[in-house]
Amino acid sequence: MTEPDPVLERMRGDWDQRARQDAERYVYTRDQTSDEEDFHESGRLNYRQIIQPYLPILLHGRPARRCRVVEIGCGLGRITRWLAAAFAEVEAVDISAEMIRQARERFRSLANIRWHVGSGRDLRMLPEESCDFAFSYIVFQHIPAREVTWSYVADTARVLRRGAYFKFQLQGDQSAEYRAKPRDTWLGETFSLPEARAMLEAAGLTLVAADGAGTQYFTVLARKGPLETDGSCLLPGAEWAQNRLLEGWRPSRGSWRAVWSRSSARLRVPPGRSWRLFAGLYFGLVEPFPRLELTIAVNATVVQAVPVETGGDLDLEFEIPPGSVTPGAEVEVTLTVDPPCDPNVGPAVRCLGFYPADSVETPLPSGLAG
Repeated sequence: MTEPDPVLERMRGDWDQRARQDAERYVYTRDQTSDEEDFHESGRLNYRQIIQPYLPILLHGRPARRCRVVEIGCGLGRITRWLAAAFAEVEAVDISAEMIRQARERFRSLANIRWHVGSGRDLRMLPEESCDFAFSYIVFQHIPAREVTWSYVADTARVLRRGAYFKFQLQGDQSAEYRAKPRDTWLGETFSLPEARAMLEAAGLTLVAADGAGTQYFTVLARKGPLETDGSCLLPGAEWAQNRLLEGWRPSRGSWRAVWSRSSARLRVPPGRSWRLFAGLYFGLVEPFPRLELTIAVNATVVQAVPVETGGDLDLEFEIPPGSVTPGAEVEVTLTVDPPCDPNVGPAVRCLGFYPADSVETPLPSGLAG
């Protein structure tokens, strides 16, 4: 019989107690004026900014409604509910039985979520290579033991299909002040970028992109197996994407880059008979916001013109006209904002690329049929 792990027991006990005291407050730190609507809106915004724009890359162009995702540290289901609205199945895992009890009750109408009380260090309830995407946010920053995080990352790699992605957040604060603080189930271990990379490599994962290194919100995107880039899509701030950027790109801010009023990139058209072009953008929240038009062209032929009337997120996805591109061909994709605007307005480009439109017909993964 395995002896109880005192670190995991402390994690479980502390988070059960926090869930009983005020679960929303501990899942999503809020002020006295916040309410349940703010709580759920915060989950929507996190999903909207951290996951949704990247889905064509994260799922290799397959629709989320045909995929299974595992969320580590689901808590009350703050983000889980938004995953469930997009994905076919959600495996929601948390170390706290009390969090899971409250989440199950809160979202009892959502039949595509399976709630699991986990060990706090692995995903033993899930079969090998059973998930298409894994996600965790504001969870590992509370783990007090480095080896527990290493274990969780390694077992996440086990349950991912080959080529699937894991996006997660670590505590990355490297300041002397944070490093001097004692570790507990609130102030967890911190990781530098080299330390995170070593952890990924040990698990058979490859670092694809990182944002916020050195801060509390150190977010990592990793891929199971080697990094394979066919040039059909890019995260413009990632090192591997730099040779595909042509004009108009401002300095990198992690995996994304802001652009000037005209920017362009070189992409390769993937195999297929028809394609979709996607772009994840962000415009500054300035007042008053100028009325703009964003034009996207492929080889100087305009394929989409979109009015932009407010700041915030803008995700675009549309079909490329038949016969306008050739499989395997290199093309120039240009984004133009008219009239030219202040750099504080933007946009910033989170991701850009093609995927085959016929990939939406990919059969359901094993276990999802019917």
